[in-house]
Amino acid sequence: MNKITIAGQPLHSVLSAAPAILIPFGFILDAMHSATGDEDYAKASYLSMGAGIVGGLAASVAGVADYVAEKPQAAEAKREGQLHAALTGAALLVGAANLVLRRQGSHARGGSLALTALSAAGVLASEYLGKRMSTDTGTGGTEHAEAGVHTDADKVRIDHTVTDVEQYVTAGPSTKHAPE
Repeated sequence: MNKITIAGQPLHSVLSAAPAILIPFGFILDAMHSATGDEDYAKASYLSMGAGIVGGLAASVAGVADYVAEKPQAAEAKREGQLHAALTGAALLVGAANLVLRRQGSHARGGSLALTALSAAGVLASEYLGKRMSTDTGTGGTEHAEAGVHTDADKVRIDHTVTDVEQYVTAGPSTKHAPE
């Protein structure tokens, strides 16, 4: 499903790392603020959440562009893509509401920690669903991430970054680099 790439990597996947890391990290910082009362943790959490939301919005734009550019999909794949978008949107909305409340000085209460936890859980669930969706290439082939072997109809591609020797045995002999 990834159409837009940068340096050969899917842009949506690259950008989705920001909210997947920064928003849960904001929750950890919020929990540390609740435990210690140190305002520096609250400030760092606010910045982490803000950066995660900005990154999430950028990833959402790339994801929507990929979704729109995709050929007509099966109903299940379309439903999973819509669920992924809804989870991401809800998590970012909760995080944004949390930031607005914090601007009004309510970060010291437990509600802010609960909103941060809800936002982090939503982002992580959306990231999990997105990773699960990316294991199907959408071209009739299947990607076996654990083995590093990609099959597209009659072609076999091997991911050489995976150190699993079994993938070479499964793929069979190659004619690309045959000895002369």
